[in-house]
Amino acid sequence: MNRPSFLVACTLALLLGACTKIGLQTSQQTSHVIPGTLRYADIEEPIGLNPLLRLQAIGTDVDMFIFGLFFNLDDKVHYVPELATAVPTQHNGGISKDGLTITYHLRHGVKWQDGAPFTSHDVVFTVSAILNPKNNLQSRNGWDQIKNVEAVGPYEVRFHLKRIYAPAVASFFSEGGLYPILPAHLLEQYPDLNRVPFNTNPVGTGPFKLVRWVHGDHLELAANPLYWRGPPKLQHIIFKVIPKETTIVVQLRTHEIDAWFRAPSNLYNEVKSLEPDYRVQLEPSFVYSHMDLNLKNPLFQDVRVRRAIHYAMNMQDIIDKVTHGVQLPADAEEPPISWAFNPHVMHYPFDPAQARALLTQAGWSPGPDGIMTKDGKRLSFNISAAAGGATGEATEQIVQQQLKAVGIDAKIKNYPAELLFAPGQDGGILQSGKYDAGFYSWVASDDPDGEVSLYSCDQFAPSGQNDMFWCDRTLTNALLAARATYDMAERKRDYGIAQAEVASQSATIVMWFQRQIYVTSTHFHGYIPAPATTSNWNTWEWSVE
Repeated sequence: MNRPSFLVACTLALLLGACTKIGLQTSQQTSHVIPGTLRYADIEEPIGLNPLLRLQAIGTDVDMFIFGLFFNLDDKVHYVPELATAVPTQHNGGISKDGLTITYHLRHGVKWQDGAPFTSHDVVFTVSAILNPKNNLQSRNGWDQIKNVEAVGPYEVRFHLKRIYAPAVASFFSEGGLYPILPAHLLEQYPDLNRVPFNTNPVGTGPFKLVRWVHGDHLELAANPLYWRGPPKLQHIIFKVIPKETTIVVQLRTHEIDAWFRAPSNLYNEVKSLEPDYRVQLEPSFVYSHMDLNLKNPLFQDVRVRRAIHYAMNMQDIIDKVTHGVQLPADAEEPPISWAFNPHVMHYPFDPAQARALLTQAGWSPGPDGIMTKDGKRLSFNISAAAGGATGEATEQIVQQQLKAVGIDAKIKNYPAELLFAPGQDGGILQSGKYDAGFYSWVASDDPDGEVSLYSCDQFAPSGQNDMFWCDRTLTNALLAARATYDMAERKRDYGIAQAEVASQSATIVMWFQRQIYVTSTHFHGYIPAPATTSNWNTWEWSVE
């Protein structure tokens, strides 16, 4: 997660000749910096540009250029007020004494990129769009706790909650809540937003506006002269879509691009060799890599089989071989940098003998070729990841061999990222449950409440993000209890229970916590990596000189 990728992209064009010229420069001036222009690359491109309709890390990065939130999260995981001027708390009166009303004061003088004023009406509209069942959202986690939203004049909004929802400030139009605010004046005319022109021609309040999207090749953005902080330091941003990670390394070496914000750990040595022309930063994050098991598959209904798979996997060996030892072994979904981290959960040391013993207890026995069988059925399933992702593909191959050693036949069946992570309504492999085991990464947020959508019994895909189709009442109850109190000690206890259940049940096998690798040119200034959802929290301060 990548925050799983997730829509359809179309080619679009806007009318700035200067930006067309910049696009040409990128193909001709390949050996030096272009002052005022940032060129960066990734193997994925956004599946769409309406942030309500897809969940995708690379898409969230682009959202941060174009759109605005109430608050961003900085490199210290502190709130940075954006479209709201202060963080509501019970101490400052922004949250009522009973915890059921939250008041936001909006920033004056903010304009949409087409010149229309930003007001409370946009906030009320966006909440209604999120809650509109006709819109194909993959998660309404938290938003379903809203009773109603009222505009108290053009620059004040009150959220009335059905019940106490502790992560409200972290979730509603904040970086952890997935969705930015959309323009009512452009979108309220539509009964739903699934196929509207805005989805490929967005208008936001952010520091940069979209100029051109050449599908499968690049996106171009230009500085927004109406941005409320004033024009950003960069004039142009070019996001190049380069399907092969090794090609990105080549283009860094030849100075055709200035940055790679999510370099994979399997290429750590290669990008380190780019120093001193590039800074290579290794930073902790809320990202974890995992293998989900689809419990629609009868093979995975027995926890002994799931645990056998877990014991059969030598995580440290995978980390050393695939990530050059960069990543940190994990047992559950909350990283050590989280306030909710529970270090006392079930641990699975590499133990093939224990794996085989569990399979025997579950009624499996070796067949003629060494693969376990039961009632005439082989213990065989597919592992899927995003095609072209070197880390995922290398991990699959090692896992395949490790599982074979205990009698499990794992076949590799990968898909293009845009298909693997697409919404269920669009045939997405994960969301529609058309897979057995899926390997990918997830970008968590500063508040663990997002786990409700991932793991709760009532959040099965495609209406939620539980694409394991796993219902565990102990886990669900702990997650729901954690959101029902503002007492942080109680919340930490509840999330500790949740992590213990995730580890013990092995429906999702958490493999490692990622240390993100950021590769940036020494000519690129102002970039400050952050451990939260995206590091694009201060893009107005970026410059290339």
